Amino acid sequence: MIIAIANQKGGVAKTTSTIALAGLLAEEGNCLAVDFDPQGNLTTGLGVKIQRGQPTAYDVLTDESQDINEALVETAFGIHLLPADVSLAKGEKEILGELGSTSFLKRQLIPMKQRFNHILIDCPPSLGLLTINALAAADAVLIPVQCQFFALEGLRQLLETIKGIRNREVNPQLQILGVLPTMAEKNTLTTQDALTTLKSMVPGVQIFEPVPKSVKFAESNLAREPIHIYSKDSKLVKPYRAVVKELMRLM
Repeated sequence: MIIAIANQKGGVAKTTSTIALAGLLAEEGNCLAVDFDPQGNLTTGLGVKIQRGQPTAYDVLTDESQDINEALVETAFGIHLLPADVSLAKGEKEILGELGSTSFLKRQLIPMKQRFNHILIDCPPSLGLLTINALAAADAVLIPVQCQFFALEGLRQLLETIKGIRNREVNPQLQILGVLPTMAEKNTLTTQDALTTLKSMVPGVQIFEPVPKSVKFAESNLAREPIHIYSKDSKLVKPYRAVVKELMRLM
């Protein structure tokens, strides 16, 4: 499956979640992580430094003749990566207005489904053309949401975007895998109110077990290690294992 990890709000643990899930999925089979954010945090977080002349997500997006396999980098822990850097922002502008511009990534990733059991796309914090390309390519979308009231407000806009992608036939089969609450502070009124509001906002959508707030996640990113490798605290990993279990069930 191709899973887009999306939320136009920054700082909701999209990249951290992508690394955590990719690390777990790589132990179940082969996994490709796609960095589709010009900030390149997924690339950095997986310990990859882009070499001069190396193809990146920019080349894959803007040049249909670019062999995506040549752009992939095998990282530690068995995760394969399509890296990205700031040039991807230029690529978004270059394809704007071109015929079929919403499906450029999809055309490149479809053949990869024969090679990889799981493909995760780390989306940028926007609802621009890069995110639209990711949603057009995906079988399902996972939505990380910070456990704060104002973080929930942006969820409505993303849900409208997903609805529009389905209705405009860009990707009518796009499913919502679920919402993943992040940075949850146990037994606080803020977290409890956010979870209650979340359940009322997305009836019928699976809400996964909240990911606890912990400095261990930032530390694991600095260590360039998925959280289940860096920390033995099962509470931090358990929510991500639940997402992986759901993905395995859907295969």
